[in-house]
Amino acid sequence: MEEKNIKQVDQIMTALTQVIDPELQVDVVNLGLIYGIDIEGDKATIKMTLTIMGCPLSDYLEQHIQKAVLSVAGIKSCDIKLVWYPVWTTERLSSAAKKQLGVTNHDDQIKQEKATKEKIIDFSVPIKKMADEYPDFVQIMYDCGFTRIKIPGLLQTVGRVMTIPLGAQAMKLDLAKVKKAFEDKGYKVIND
Repeated sequence: MEEKNIKQVDQIMTALTQVIDPELQVDVVNLGLIYGIDIEGDKATIKMTLTIMGCPLSDYLEQHIQKAVLSVAGIKSCDIKLVWYPVWTTERLSSAAKKQLGVTNHDDQIKQEKATKEKIIDFSVPIKKMADEYPDFVQIMYDCGFTRIKIPGLLQTVGRVMTIPLGAQAMKLDLAKVKKAFEDKGYKVIND
């Protein structure tokens, strides 16, 4: 994906956080409804799902998603592809959305218990594993300048092999600043 497209995907994801489901009062990104964004020239294609088939808000969401996408510089048209696989479940909710909606499960409780214990970031471990272990990992990485980390599917693919030092090198980020950002959030950094 070209650098310009990556920036536009970031901008589209940011714009989509302003599209709020009026019933749940959570945006479509944190609801986990956005499955992918493709950009060809000045056209964006949004692959998404709904929480249920026959959702009465589908037209409303489609209009607001198109408006948000078209607000991004360089995007002149927007297609929305509605998909039903993988099936949406509450597992797709972001941790912030789960908290807002009061959704918890056994895995979340285990993660919460781990979070209250000593939090250790191992720079030699792939970022996917760290993201699975710590709910705030992705946001800290994003705040450090790893803006690509929120691209849909990135953690599932590149994140399975990419470590923080490799990512910092690729993004031309200062590894010492990344380490400090994690330490400021209460993490102990090892293997840096």
